[in-house]
Amino acid sequence: MRKLIAASFFASAALAGEASQDDFTNLSIEELLNLEIISASRLGPKTSQAPTSVSILTAKDIRTFGWRTLAEALNSLRGLFTSSDRNYSFLGARGFMRSGDYNSRILLMIDGQRLNENIYDGGYIAQEFMLDMDLVDHIEYVPGSGSSIYGANAFLGMINIVTKQGQAINGAQVAGEIGTFDTYKGRVSYGKSLDNGADVLFSASHFDSAGVENLYFPGFDTPETNRGVAHNMDDERADRLFGKFKFEEFTLSGGYVNRFKRVPTASFDGIFNDQQFFTEDKQFFTNLKYEKNVSDTAKLQLKGYYQGYDYHADQAYLLDGSRVINHDFASGRWWGGEAQLTFSPINGHRMILGLEYQYDQRQALTNHDIDPYFSYVRSRRSGHRLEAYLQDDIQILDDLIFSAGARVDYHHMLNSMQANPRLGLIWSPLANTQFKLLYSSTFRAPNSWERDYNAFGFVANPDMREEQIKSYEGIVEWRSANGLRLLGSLFHNDISQLLMGRPATADIDGDYSVQNYGRYHAYGIELEGEKRWSSGRLLKASYTYNLLTNENSHGTWATYSPQNLFKLHYAESFFNDYLTLGIENIFIDRRKLDYAGSFGDGYNLVNINLSSDKLIRGLDTSFGIYNLFDIHPQMPGVSDQVDIIRMNGRELRLKLQLTF
Repeated sequence: MRKLIAASFFASAALAGEASQDDFTNLSIEELLNLEIISASRLGPKTSQAPTSVSILTAKDIRTFGWRTLAEALNSLRGLFTSSDRNYSFLGARGFMRSGDYNSRILLMIDGQRLNENIYDGGYIAQEFMLDMDLVDHIEYVPGSGSSIYGANAFLGMINIVTKQGQAINGAQVAGEIGTFDTYKGRVSYGKSLDNGADVLFSASHFDSAGVENLYFPGFDTPETNRGVAHNMDDERADRLFGKFKFEEFTLSGGYVNRFKRVPTASFDGIFNDQQFFTEDKQFFTNLKYEKNVSDTAKLQLKGYYQGYDYHADQAYLLDGSRVINHDFASGRWWGGEAQLTFSPINGHRMILGLEYQYDQRQALTNHDIDPYFSYVRSRRSGHRLEAYLQDDIQILDDLIFSAGARVDYHHMLNSMQANPRLGLIWSPLANTQFKLLYSSTFRAPNSWERDYNAFGFVANPDMREEQIKSYEGIVEWRSANGLRLLGSLFHNDISQLLMGRPATADIDGDYSVQNYGRYHAYGIELEGEKRWSSGRLLKASYTYNLLTNENSHGTWATYSPQNLFKLHYAESFFNDYLTLGIENIFIDRRKLDYAGSFGDGYNLVNINLSSDKLIRGLDTSFGIYNLFDIHPQMPGVSDQVDIIRMNGRELRLKLQLTF
């Protein structure tokens, strides 16, 4: 049925009408650097003057390079790299990644609203992400810790996804995609700026993929386990809803995603090639925001929200020779609000004062065998979070800004208050040149899963403390009058009290527990050059060198950490802008998979995307070739039998979008 719907859509696409687009697509380098972005309400009036190095991807970038998921877009940014265990996608920053941590050390937001859920602190970035990429106006990435302005999960950085306004769609929109591995996607959207000044946007979509029919895992290559071939075990589907209504000072928004994924890796001692192993995630949010300029020098923002997350997984495993289904379940609900005042009490000062509150109404975890019934985990928590922050950007001289901020947090998962500063010195000796010296610290509290999981050899540890990080960075940024931008950065991260599973101590009754054991040092350099032409041509290159060391292993190179990242992006328009070519080259260096010396090979990924919105009026078309040279990147595994996971080879996608 879904194939018939897709075929009908593509056949009728020639009836396209006139499109109108008014989104964040055509800004020059100068305009980007002088833009007041949403997250910058806590940073500074302009990205060039913010006490950080902000990276921005626009809607035009997303369309030009054909990024299908947020994970693909983030993998293009300097210093970031992604991984996958064929169930979830994981994000690494400046050399640091913990496979299986569900991105709990990166703060993920939509329009400034925190998305990390309250069970695993997960920030989900692939098909389990809340938004279609077609609804994204731009993406903001702020590297480094940011406690004084963002809070606990901005441990390694912050990502804010800014959604389009309804006027950017300006009518009804229907989109369809077909791709390799029987992949189909359909979307319907409506957006409009009304005569009374209100702006409305609504969108719904469905994604369905059969995945790779036969996946081979050498560790299971025995007659009893189908010679290591997982057959029809890679399917995935996702449904999404998103809406936004803006009128005068009020904005009401909400989103929902339901994602199902079958798991082919037989992780957690599951039966290999058994269809009864899947995960399902549901997440939603609602947000009401009020913004008002109360004077020429003061702006007030108030917001309230309600959010939820549900997860469940069924897994077949053998118990005393019998096949048993294990059911894993988590459910979270939380609500809260924020008040923020931005003002200038005296000339030369720009101050931000904020108060946030969150009530974790439900943090529930259960795990049990279905038949015969046996309960392993049953946990339910609730509690309060309260945060207050203050930041002052002081214009010491015409070319010198000192930024000082501090944040105090109460978190019900910790026994003590947390206080963290952020300091920045920004010198602009020339109008097109900035030097920045930055320091910040932050924490991450134990999440509900780390605190309460008590089964299969792991025992709860009531003595957990917060993870801590201190970040130091020096940045130089220069731009020319004709759109060339150059950036260089030196950084150092000192990570301590990292929560890790390790053998339980003598006073803990069990085999393993999660303890504040890890300590890492990160040293690195980032270089980036970008040039945008008025013709639409783009050339962008970045190089990152990371050295992440495990200080508990005598300063040796840490696992999962690539030392070299190189990224190149080129775009060109042809035939009087009728066709746009986007070429992406991503090099990720090899990664150590364990301290015994096992390595995952480095890889060089080349993607090509062709797009046009002028072939037929109102019709936007694109054709993407992903992984052009048909390599199979190696990702960290999930068990001794699956120590390396091979990713897909070459993939194709055809997408048509009709606006009328």
